Amino acid sequence: MTPDQHSGPGPHSASHPEMDELIAYAMGTPAPTEAERTAMDRVRLHLTECAECRTQVAQIRSDLALAAMAVPQIAPPPEAKARLFQVAGLELNRTSAPAAAPEKVVSIQRRRFSPGVMWIGWAAAAACLLYAVHVRDTSQAIRQQLRLETAQLIQRTDSSARARQVLDLLNSPQAQRVTLIAAHTKPQPTGHAVYLPSRGALVFTASNLAPLPENKTYELWVIPANGSAPIPAGTFQPNAHGMASLVLPKLPHGVPAKAFGVTMEKAGGATKPTLPILLAGG
Repeated sequence: MTPDQHSGPGPHSASHPEMDELIAYAMGTPAPTEAERTAMDRVRLHLTECAECRTQVAQIRSDLALAAMAVPQIAPPPEAKARLFQVAGLELNRTSAPAAAPEKVVSIQRRRFSPGVMWIGWAAAAACLLYAVHVRDTSQAIRQQLRLETAQLIQRTDSSARARQVLDLLNSPQAQRVTLIAAHTKPQPTGHAVYLPSRGALVFTASNLAPLPENKTYELWVIPANGSAPIPAGTFQPNAHGMASLVLPKLPHGVPAKAFGVTMEKAGGATKPTLPILLAGG
């Protein structure tokens, strides 16, 4: 836990204790030095004023308890058990079992308690807790990678949907197919439009287009069949070979076209066509 400003009352609540101090306090770690005892006293005083840190300590103790319960209980060899009882100051009494049962019944009389024995289990629990923290950080990294891959998948899915839309337009028997030409020009500029009014879908290609003056652009127009104003269908620039295309510009749905036209406009396009019409067809 990174120390931060604390809003609680009192002179000792300027900042939260470090996470290792809270873990040591939650585990009840002995403080052999004066500095460590002073730190534990500061944590104890801070907890009387800070509900947030008290909750954190309670959570640490709960995690330690769960980790300790998860450690499998394995019966130690008799020699190891005897040495452990000797170090812990526990008396190991063995009494004879009934004749039918060859096993020995062991009774334990507690004479005094050694803190060293308790800390063996708590140390294992602390190790489990640190491992759990490591697993949590690793899981966060995996989740971030998963979010990145999901975003990439969505982008690829959008591209695939657009490609399917283009194929549907080109293969639709209801789509209009129009060739736009210019008279008295060699080589003759040509444009081809495939338009599906019900979806407002349009694919336009052009060839042999003349180079544009500076700050000029070509613009395609849809001439509605109902006689309303021409609809701008997008601007385009030819490449060095006079080729250009427009794929699925934004157009309203359900507008049947009487004709199509191409004009030259200022860079950025126009809201109504500027004469002359360079290419026309319908």
